[in-house]
Amino acid sequence: MERVAAVDIGSNTVKALLVERGSEGAVAVLDERSWASRLGEGIHAGRLREAAMRRTLGALEEVAGLCARHGVTRAACVGTSALRDAANRDEFIARAAELGLRVEAIDGTEEARLSYLAVRSDARWRHAAPLMVMDIGGGSTELIVGCAEGSIDARQSLRLGAVRLTEGHLRCDPPTISQLQEATAAVARTLSAFPAPGPGVRLVAVGGTATNMGAVELSAAGGSLADLHGLHLSAEAVAGQIRLYSGATVEQKRAIAGLDPARADVILGGAIIMSQVIALAGAVGVEISCRGLRWGLLFDRFGP
Repeated sequence: MERVAAVDIGSNTVKALLVERGSEGAVAVLDERSWASRLGEGIHAGRLREAAMRRTLGALEEVAGLCARHGVTRAACVGTSALRDAANRDEFIARAAELGLRVEAIDGTEEARLSYLAVRSDARWRHAAPLMVMDIGGGSTELIVGCAEGSIDARQSLRLGAVRLTEGHLRCDPPTISQLQEATAAVARTLSAFPAPGPGVRLVAVGGTATNMGAVELSAAGGSLADLHGLHLSAEAVAGQIRLYSGATVEQKRAIAGLDPARADVILGGAIIMSQVIALAGAVGVEISCRGLRWGLLFDRFGP
């Protein structure tokens, strides 16, 4: 028996997964938490802001405390888009090390691989072929396609995320019609570099945009969040949420049932990306997975 942790330091959120690994790969979750620390705030400038670093390091201090409390002996911590894009990332990594956490800034290809592994390792999608995974983060979006268990036929990390799109195009509250058009066109241009997966693909989304949109859909239908993992979100439902968010202020979005108030200012950007990926895939909708990159990191670094 061993207790380990997998930590995903994203541009918008820090996510930590603490588990106890038993015999024959059995996994028991000890704790799973997230913090909306917004490390990627203002990343267009190419540097991490001091306030953003402090918020994120505060979250990592809590992670270190949880690891000590649960007797975790090994932890794998990775940083994604905001960290790899920042000229001062070494400063952040050094400050995290003072908390006892060794953080690795991974490139987009590795981020895509881990997100795909998280989905492929789930019995629900283990044998799906073809399978397309999208991971909409704060600073980047990863797209991965595989046609058989373990195979990856196409993968790409795009400089396109909910925070990046919001800061770059959706600056008014609520955004203007021209800003919505600009944001949608920017997403379409970026996605044009990725090859369409072909007919019959099962499209699965991981990340906070996906789980929040799924939670909003369930709340509106009077459903239970216990049904979020594996939920099918239709293209029409995604379009409906875009209309909902487009006409609301951030304060109004914070009151929407199912939506994390900390994500209210960037959910529209994430929803636009999701809608465009659905169109690229030629899918009728998307399935939601609550097991994102941290789960892929867990299986990759500590075994299946």
